Amino acid sequence: MIHSSLRSFFTLASVLWLAAPVVAQQPPRKSAYDLLPDSSQAVVWIRDGEVLAQQWERTQLYDLAHDAAVAPFFEEQRQEIEKKLVDAGWRLNIKPEDLADYATGQIALAWLELPAVPRKPYATVLLADVDDAKIPNDKLLEKVDQELLLRKANKSQLTHQGTVVVKYVLPKQPNSLLSENSFYAIVSGHFVATDDEEIIKDIISRLKEQAVPGGVIAGDPVFVAGRDKAQMQGEGHVEYFVRPLGIARVLRSIGGKRSKSNADMLAVLQNQGFDSIRCVCGEVSLGLETLDISHHGYVLAEMPLPKSAAVLDFPNQASQTIPSFVGVNTSALLTTNWNAKEAFWKIEGLVDAMAGQDGVFKEVIEGIKVDPNGPRIDIEKEVLPHITNDIYSLSDNKAGNADIDSRRNLIALRLHNASGMAKVLDRAMENEPDAELVEFKGNSIWKVVHSDDEEVTDLATDFGGDFGAPPAQAGSEPEPWLSNWAIAVHDDYLMFASHVEMIQEAIVQAQSTDTSPLVDEPDYQRVTAAIAEQFGKENGSAWQIIRTSLAYRVQYELFREGKLMQSQSMLASILDRLLQNEDELKIKEQKLSGSKLPPFEQISHFLQPTGLKVLTTDSGWEFGSLMLAGGQPPAAKLESTDLNAQAGQGTARAKSETKAQR
Repeated sequence: MIHSSLRSFFTLASVLWLAAPVVAQQPPRKSAYDLLPDSSQAVVWIRDGEVLAQQWERTQLYDLAHDAAVAPFFEEQRQEIEKKLVDAGWRLNIKPEDLADYATGQIALAWLELPAVPRKPYATVLLADVDDAKIPNDKLLEKVDQELLLRKANKSQLTHQGTVVVKYVLPKQPNSLLSENSFYAIVSGHFVATDDEEIIKDIISRLKEQAVPGGVIAGDPVFVAGRDKAQMQGEGHVEYFVRPLGIARVLRSIGGKRSKSNADMLAVLQNQGFDSIRCVCGEVSLGLETLDISHHGYVLAEMPLPKSAAVLDFPNQASQTIPSFVGVNTSALLTTNWNAKEAFWKIEGLVDAMAGQDGVFKEVIEGIKVDPNGPRIDIEKEVLPHITNDIYSLSDNKAGNADIDSRRNLIALRLHNASGMAKVLDRAMENEPDAELVEFKGNSIWKVVHSDDEEVTDLATDFGGDFGAPPAQAGSEPEPWLSNWAIAVHDDYLMFASHVEMIQEAIVQAQSTDTSPLVDEPDYQRVTAAIAEQFGKENGSAWQIIRTSLAYRVQYELFREGKLMQSQSMLASILDRLLQNEDELKIKEQKLSGSKLPPFEQISHFLQPTGLKVLTTDSGWEFGSLMLAGGQPPAAKLESTDLNAQAGQGTARAKSETKAQR
């Protein structure tokens, strides 16, 4: 029987189709990478399900999933989550219990693109090692059979290379043009499930060592190059490979969605050079000595990036000095270095393509500069020269009970010339009809409140399906992204925040000390020490810390209260959309009930801090992320890490550097 820990792992991750048992050792099986065609746009591969289960048991997340106050929620929501996955495109009709007692090793899931099949230009494949014996295999197929017949599937059989393939055709769902076909076979110790007949025939042929047209993913040059750059040795418990634009096309086809605008955003991205980002691949390990999760990956790209893709210009100079305005209650901090002065102009082709007309970008820039009713700001001469490459993004939660307005965000750009930028900002905001000037402790803050508009948190609605602007209707005005926001220049930073109070608190914090109190927090110190140990001390292009026990409090409590969709977090809106089918997209109700979950304080101790580091290379970006294991005291050698040593010097040095530059 399968170890219960693996079930809880994938329940928590909402990937409920994966499971693995405790089994006797089996003969070597052919790798899924040697069976899946090179048309695969995304692959998730588990090397050994039982090993994964054993490592999962060693994590705090396992303890969370089995906590008496939480476990009933996961069990209650299993069927609902499975239904949502089916609605979102999971067509193989495999449940965890269908494989739980039978899988014996690797498990792989792949999404394929089939552009030559217009009516269904995609396929999904599940591969799993199973016993090479008739009795258990018959029982596995019988389980699948019972499930599908209950759903009124029409069953038939076909034979390929001497292997029996069972085919099920489910009744068409409402608003669906095609029936759902599922194909199942067991051959040479491999269980194969897919929604495409030709794909299952090709895989059976490969298992039978027969020639098949086309290659496999193991021989794909992009797959090989990506894994080589990521230095993947097959030691991770979970591996993945993704072609970004390819999987986007597949998921769009599965969802049956098309752009509401004149511009197909995926085609625009491809034409603007984003197809030069060839793949993202990596591996994840669980239950290590000091880390619950260790993740290392690589984004393979053709550098330098062409056209508008060149906007992704991140030098390895991310500041390791934490500004003094960063408060002790900060829940997440991201530091990035972006070559704004050059990269900004690279978006011209992207803007024009989205607008469907050449010259739109230049027209907008010129209008900002010369329009008598506008701010009359020359971005090239009056804005870009004032900013540095250093960008800080931080989040926190308002004190007190969680509500839809509790989560706050602030972005700060470090400046060369704060006084010059302040003058430009004042000119710009004086032309903003909803702006109000707030004086606070000798600082001018511009507060914007759109009283007649609600905050827009649904990105797809804002931009129209695939993020292209929908055709304007007569008399209609575009809604603002945010109903409330604030902007100010303080000290050497341009600050943009979701709440004016967040800028005010940042000002108070900066005036009270030259050093951010965050650097003295034990969880911050633990994460920065782990980042340096795992991913090196050299400068990267970005790094991030998330104090998980603080970061997720608001969203968790809103989820418990059924108010997640009302939250101001864009991420919350996107996550819930992923669990909605096409008929539900306009429904602003939370789809899963969290009413039986315990208060956040009862489970927060399970949530350990996480960290991320990104390094730009001549072939793309190397990145690593981690989640700490529980029960660790602050590291003894914290003073040796660059992040803490430099951050401890605070903003005093940053101020002197900026003044010297001026």
